[in-house]
Amino acid sequence: MNRLIIIASLFALTLGGCSGPLTLGGCSGPVTSQEDKDQEAVQLQQKQYAAGQPVPAFDYSLERGLVIELYNLRNQEVATHSVWRSDTGMVEYDCPSFGYGIPYDTSLTNPQQGLLSHYNGGITSVGQAEPNGVFASTNTSATWVMCVGLAGKLEPHYIEAKVTVFPGPMKVDYKTNRVTPAGEATVTLTVGR
Repeated sequence: MNRLIIIASLFALTLGGCSGPLTLGGCSGPVTSQEDKDQEAVQLQQKQYAAGQPVPAFDYSLERGLVIELYNLRNQEVATHSVWRSDTGMVEYDCPSFGYGIPYDTSLTNPQQGLLSHYNGGITSVGQAEPNGVFASTNTSATWVMCVGLAGKLEPHYIEAKVTVFPGPMKVDYKTNRVTPAGEATVTLTVGR
């Protein structure tokens, strides 16, 4: 008899509607988690921002223009001046130089290789060559500096210290650890549309 009362009570609770403590499901539709609700709120807010404050689109980008000019400049034969400093900031050496420093691990061939992934069926992304035809450094601070020697010939220096390349002649005072311009810049950019 007790068993019959328990079964009847459970049945009554189940039939108590969707607000009862025990239900057979399907009364109120799918249960939404708080995370789903939060994500929905974020998407709604982003949609509002897109309508009220859309991301601008420009006919011209000054930053892109400057990067293009820098690439063009780096592909020209230009007179520069390089200075390198120790980890403590003291000037170690300087030289009139040719072009801008080249990171030590810049490559002519792609240092990465694309492989077909058997795990997810996709292809792993690999690096691309820069517009100047080389694969840019991603993991070194060492630099090749092309110093102009006394005979006017290029002397490649391998530098592990921090290198600064200036767009014109510089005066380096090793006693005061100061670098100052010693003339007009030999390298300039043309900016504009």
